[in-house]
Amino acid sequence: MSLLPTEPKVHHVGIVQPDMQSAENFMELFNHEEDYRGFVEAFSCWCIFLKAPANQTAIELVVPVGGPLAKFNKGTGGLHHYALQTDDIVGLQAELAGKDIRMLEDEPVKGAGNFLCNFVHPISTRGIIVEYVQVF
Repeated sequence: MSLLPTEPKVHHVGIVQPDMQSAENFMELFNHEEDYRGFVEAFSCWCIFLKAPANQTAIELVVPVGGPLAKFNKGTGGLHHYALQTDDIVGLQAELAGKDIRMLEDEPVKGAGNFLCNFVHPISTRGIIVEYVQVF
């Protein structure tokens, strides 16, 4: 049985912001409120999740403090990824490995919220960045 969801639920959409002031400006411009934030050491970034209406997809503002994300889109930021929810990220990762689909990290990492996450390596998706999250 495949762990790839036949009707995948989009957990969030990630937008890289070049700095914290840009993230604040984005929230003000579009009248967004912060829900929560957390720092993800593995990716050297702050992740600010915005409040989403019930049953709607969240927006995540990613603010790098160094590492490769700081150079995303030549440092200007922009639309970065969409995240799909799974019930078993380890099993899903093993299934994708069986199809020669690489993940960015060898093991899932703790995300900024109550979830584990990992990214499909963009070499496997022709440059489209897809994240999988398992909420706990």
